[in-house]
Amino acid sequence: MTITDVFESYKNDLLRVETQIQEGLLSRAVLIRQVGNYLLQGGGKRIRPLLLMISANLCGNPGPQAVNMAAMVEFIHTASLLHDDVVDGAETRRGQAAANNLWGNQATVLIGDFLYSKALHDSVKLENQAVLESISFATQTMSEGEVLQLLKTGDPDITEDEYMEIIEAKTAALISSACRIGAILGGMTREKEDALAGYGMDIGRAFQLLDDTLDYTAREDKLGKALGKDLGEGKPTLPLIHLIGNSAPEEAAKIRNIIQEQSQNREDLEYILSLMRERRSAEYAVNRAESYIERAKGRLSVFPASPHKDALYAVADYVVEREM
Repeated sequence: MTITDVFESYKNDLLRVETQIQEGLLSRAVLIRQVGNYLLQGGGKRIRPLLLMISANLCGNPGPQAVNMAAMVEFIHTASLLHDDVVDGAETRRGQAAANNLWGNQATVLIGDFLYSKALHDSVKLENQAVLESISFATQTMSEGEVLQLLKTGDPDITEDEYMEIIEAKTAALISSACRIGAILGGMTREKEDALAGYGMDIGRAFQLLDDTLDYTAREDKLGKALGKDLGEGKPTLPLIHLIGNSAPEEAAKIRNIIQEQSQNREDLEYILSLMRERRSAEYAVNRAESYIERAKGRLSVFPASPHKDALYAVADYVVEREM
């Protein structure tokens, strides 16, 4: 089964999620719908709603509650993107102008706030304490992750453990919650609930590791942004952390200086890219991602064979097969 097969298999579920998303954007403040639609229709693959719906199907309850929560998970993800772009001063998002460039920082932050509050409000209406605890904890953890990343911006001495802590909070927590919610709605045992949450956490770790690696290795026309964006924002990700640890002292000193200055100089980027190829820093990060994918698959052993389990395997494979 390929990722294309997966999206085809869950097409009807995702159409129901899209309908729920559109209904959730209804507001007397017209700008909410305008900005929400602009970003939500901007090319995202709906991986988080997809994983929630696959998990709910696997656990036997893909009904209206799952559809509602899949939409809410996408609202939370979208809100985080809006806030991230304001913090980063982003000019583009997925190859198009970032919302803050079109509507300004104030509107972008406020609409992100609306999406967060809408998601939590509709989660409360489910009257399911376990679901509410999962989604609210994920939201809190994401915010902590963004603050941790902010504190480490421009810090060339960030450790690999600190980097992993950041990506687990800002990316993996919500993916883990989406999978856990599918299990909760299906009334699974705690063992199976934790297995799906662990699968989601490992998928999220691998997903962000690959995203951060693509920032140095992808074709720019495929990436939808210039290479080295993280470098220019002073964000040391795993390829860069590995490079510093595997460079000669004078090379490491120069790399640290580039990070601290948040250099957007093309020559500095080419210097980094050349060293990364030589020291195989991207391969190191990819290998770490692949190890998380294998662990994610292993966590599913508590579930019997089924097309839904195969779909989770296919999503895992997709994460590391994206074009490098």
